[in-house]
Amino acid sequence: MQLSNYISNLLFDHDCVTVPGFGSFLGNYKSAQYDFKEQKFHPPSKQISFNSQIKDNDGLLAKNISKELDLPYDQAVKKIHQEVLTWTKKITTETIVLKNIGELYLSTEDKITFIPSNELNHLKESFGLSPIFVTELEGKKPLQSKKSPIYSNTQKKKSNYFTQAAIWACLIIGVSSIYINGKNDLIEQELAYEQEFRKQTKEKVQKAVFNLGSLPSLTVNVKMKEKKYFIIAGAFRIPQNAQNLMLNLKKKGYEASRLGLNDKGLSPVAFTSFSNRTEAVTELRVIQQKENKDAWIFEAK
Repeated sequence: MQLSNYISNLLFDHDCVTVPGFGSFLGNYKSAQYDFKEQKFHPPSKQISFNSQIKDNDGLLAKNISKELDLPYDQAVKKIHQEVLTWTKKITTETIVLKNIGELYLSTEDKITFIPSNELNHLKESFGLSPIFVTELEGKKPLQSKKSPIYSNTQKKKSNYFTQAAIWACLIIGVSSIYINGKNDLIEQELAYEQEFRKQTKEKVQKAVFNLGSLPSLTVNVKMKEKKYFIIAGAFRIPQNAQNLMLNLKKKGYEASRLGLNDKGLSPVAFTSFSNRTEAVTELRVIQQKENKDAWIFEAK
C-alpha cells in the first residue's frame, strides 16, 4: 500500500495529517517568493514539515483509507501500522522517499530529519499555477536614419545601466511588497488573469440566494460556521445507552451531542464539536489524556 498517496491527497484539504505511531505532516501557508538565482517567481504554496512528536491516532488517515479501499476501520488501522513498522525499520539504514511529499532519514543524533519535495504544490488556491520567469529583456537594435542621433559607447553603457537599475528597482519593490502585503503581493497581480481563467472553468459554482419575501424591513441572515468535526466518545446500538452517555458528558461540562445513525446502525455520541479541524485536534489530545484514550475525530460531510 502506497501510504504516501493518501497522505498527499489529504494535505490538499487538511493542515495536519497524522501517521499513527510515526508522526505528523504539517502544512503551512507560504507566500509567493522570488528566486534571484533562477530569476523566477514562485506562486503561493503550502510548505510541508514533519513533527515526530505528534503521533496519536486522530482517525483522519485511517478513515480515508477505510473509505477508499472499502475496508473496516480496524483493518485500515492495521494496514497503517504495518507500513509504519516497515518505515521504522527502513529509516535506520536508508532514506525513505515519499512521492510528492519529501524524504525522511535519521540524523547523526538519531533524530528524524525531513526534506520537503517541491514536485507538487498542496495549496488548492495555487493549483495549476507555475513559476514565472522574470529576466532582463534584450531589445532589438533600432534602425538609424541619417538624422538619428549617434550615441557614444559611454552613453550606451550609461543607458544600459539605468535600464537595468530601473528593472531591478521594480523587482526589488515587487519582492518587498510580497513580504509586506502577504497575499496581496506582486505575483498575485501578475497571475490575476490566469486565476480568473481558472475560476471560470470550475465545474461547481456556489450560489447565494436571499429570499426576503414580503417583509417591509430588511432581514440580515448571518451564516454561522458549521461544526463538522466531532470528537467521538462512543457509538451504541441501543439508543438509550447513547442518551445516557450524552447526559453524563453534559453534566461534566461538555457540549455533548448525539449524531444520526451511521452505516453500521450505531448512534455515535460526541464530547463536543468544532468548525476548525486544528482546534478539534488540540481538544482531542486533551480528551484522550483526561477522559478517553480511544476518542477519535469524525468529520461530517
